[in-house]
Amino acid sequence: MSKVTAKINNQPNNQPRGPVVAVLGHIDHGKSSLLEAIRSDFSITKKESGGITQHIGAYEIERKGKKISFIDTPGHEAFSAIRQRGANVADIALLVIDGAEGVKDQTKEAIKFIKSANIPLIVVFNKKDKPGFDPEKVKPYLAKEDILVESWGGKVLSVNTSAKNKEGIEELLEAISLVAEMEDLQADLTAKPEGIVIESSLDPQRGAFATLLLQQGTLKEGEIIATHFAFGKVKGMFDFKGKKISKALPSQPVSVLGFSVPPGVGEKFKAHDSLALAQNSLKKEERIAPKIIDVQGGVKVLNIILKTDFLGSQEAVENILNNMPQDKVALRVLRSEVGQIDASDVKLAESGLAVIFGFKLKVDEPTLVFARQRGVRIKCFEVIYELVQEVRKVMLGALDLETTRVELSRFKITHLFKQTKQIQIVGGKVLTGEFTRAVLAEVERDEEIIGKAKIKGLQKEKQEVGKATKGQEIGLQVESEVVLEENDILKIFREDKTKGSL
Repeated sequence: MSKVTAKINNQPNNQPRGPVVAVLGHIDHGKSSLLEAIRSDFSITKKESGGITQHIGAYEIERKGKKISFIDTPGHEAFSAIRQRGANVADIALLVIDGAEGVKDQTKEAIKFIKSANIPLIVVFNKKDKPGFDPEKVKPYLAKEDILVESWGGKVLSVNTSAKNKEGIEELLEAISLVAEMEDLQADLTAKPEGIVIESSLDPQRGAFATLLLQQGTLKEGEIIATHFAFGKVKGMFDFKGKKISKALPSQPVSVLGFSVPPGVGEKFKAHDSLALAQNSLKKEERIAPKIIDVQGGVKVLNIILKTDFLGSQEAVENILNNMPQDKVALRVLRSEVGQIDASDVKLAESGLAVIFGFKLKVDEPTLVFARQRGVRIKCFEVIYELVQEVRKVMLGALDLETTRVELSRFKITHLFKQTKQIQIVGGKVLTGEFTRAVLAEVERDEEIIGKAKIKGLQKEKQEVGKATKGQEIGLQVESEVVLEENDILKIFREDKTKGSL
């Protein structure tokens, strides 16, 4: 049993609930087509008539009187964003693998996600209609990732499917039901409603939409709910088909209207007794802006989203950006297109740790508020040169400081006055150059560097002085792990730190 299930089952008034299933795997191994095949078997279309028609990131089926909810993760940032915020939303993971191609890098990433979520998985060997389909050749590679299927003596269920021909779908659903039964999934319907935000958007006419997955309690229309950064009263609730409903139960995905601003994907929500209590529960600090620099193979990466007024502008900006030096900081354009900056750009920037650059565009106030809530930077310009310079400025800001060593002086120790664990007081003569306090030194003994030191203070005739010059005999306060001796040479230098260039 997973840790999440065990925790829930300790609560009173428990009742069985349906499993929540996340579908993960390599981008081309058929996750979307598998979900589509399941939808088709249950006559579920992507868009149906009702109160809302936009994609809400989850849907629900009923099989043999029991419900199963699927999180529509293919090409969608919800699962990773939820995991980044330390929340668990899925009870079971489907690891989809092309049975002809086998384990890929994204397959390994998906396995890491599943392990970090501490949930059971089912391996789906998809594309059995494809020439070369041979799960037996794939299983050894899964074993290297500590995934042992039942035929290899492990406990992980596996199913062979063809999403294209809709083969193996019933067997897959049976496997999901079996794992769910073993997990003994339960929830308390009498508890205060709480759960996870799995998707959100901003409608200019109707306001903030959020898709919620209820984990405890019964959510009703009129309920007052809040995340860390958004709150509101539920003005309308819709199921995954867009049909208006008055209440939602645990494991049920539901889209709601009424948040003050779109909450963040992966945020936890809870019900409150009043709007005042909900507002008081908000975190007072601003969302911390995400890091805009990733490091890949030693090269830093600046992710950007580019939106422009016309195609000609887009091409002009892209040409200039492509010709910028990228040896130290690479530019990666997550999206480049003509059109206004909207909530979808903000969501992509949040999940992709990107900065949004706009050219000759005006950003409406709801989108600006949304961006502030998500900690996303939006920068708009009327002149291409200024936009490019700002990109360059952000790239330069990502560079580490470069350190340059400047040789200052050589000092010979001739007297030892006092030694403690922290400071040693020595006397000697400045052989070359000049220096002040708060500089660095290397300790040379018998023409060999044996350690480092810091010059903490200078004294002349027991009085503090600001500088020592060539030929002077002077006392030093030295911090060093090396126990200094007479005739040691201090090679004194400073380190200047400057920003590098692209």
